[in-house]
Amino acid sequence: MRLPRFEYMEPKNVKEITKLLKNNKDAIIVAGGTDILPKMKQRIVTPKYVINTININELKAIEFGEKKGLTLGSLTTLDAISKSKPILEKFTALAQAAGRVASTQIRNMGTIGGNISIESMCMYYNQTHEWRKGRPHLCFKLGGDRCFVAKGSKECLALFQADTPPALIALDAKVTIVGSTGKEKVIDIEDFYTGKSKKVNILKQTDFVKDIVIPTPPKGTGSAYLKMAQREAIDYPVAGAAACINVSGGKCKSARIAVTAVGSGPLRLKDAENVLQGNSITDDLIEKAADAAYEKVRPMPHFNVSPWYKRKLIKVLVKRSSKQACANAK
Repeated sequence: MRLPRFEYMEPKNVKEITKLLKNNKDAIIVAGGTDILPKMKQRIVTPKYVINTININELKAIEFGEKKGLTLGSLTTLDAISKSKPILEKFTALAQAAGRVASTQIRNMGTIGGNISIESMCMYYNQTHEWRKGRPHLCFKLGGDRCFVAKGSKECLALFQADTPPALIALDAKVTIVGSTGKEKVIDIEDFYTGKSKKVNILKQTDFVKDIVIPTPPKGTGSAYLKMAQREAIDYPVAGAAACINVSGGKCKSARIAVTAVGSGPLRLKDAENVLQGNSITDDLIEKAADAAYEKVRPMPHFNVSPWYKRKLIKVLVKRSSKQACANAK
């Protein structure tokens, strides 16, 4: 499949990105291109202008300080994140999540900004232009009036499957968004997502992610991310779970747990967190937290994976990631 025709643009700094997005309404940003270029070949998106930001070095930095925390430029590669010493030591869940994305080649190109901004996936939508033309009706994502995943649904039920968002939610990350005026807005990573499959995140056409900031975890904190996929590499998760737990004197002082590939966006499991907080960490307590996760999630179907199986899988992954987070507490 060939790419559609487009005009290529290469800004030199953040200010130029803002200007190009503002002046060219039918433009998209390409960094690693591992997600957007296949969609262009499938004619899912056919922009007139492609803005390549990959050479803007100020957006590639990994900066860490005990007081300031961790700052990741949006163009930081997933491979760099997975191998960074401070991230491995203090933000383990993020290193694990970045290291499980796709394959080595894709992690060398794919960026953290691209991974958190990835759209929902659907076996009826993510197909070639010729395949979609063969269907008599359009789905919600393509401006139609139906969902082919669930007949009779009044909204799109495509599935969100990115690996890094649940880890970032567990780690209490914030996202810096630059708008059309150049003004920056900092929001919680949870607020970055709409919970709707048709448009997964809040980014407007003239917005882009500048960086991600994560506070330094307090002493006694550990985190972990685990996923289950049908293949060892180059595959999205059937389900994934991240946990960040602070332990002091054998008790859980705080906990944050999030999952992916269960719905229209990443999901934070506050009911499971509440089971842990303030109580002594035991296997039975973690089992109860996993049960709370099981009761909360109502997964969408996955390709050839039933919601029932996925719900069971979330319970297992929450249990194992919570145990690993406690074991990683430093």
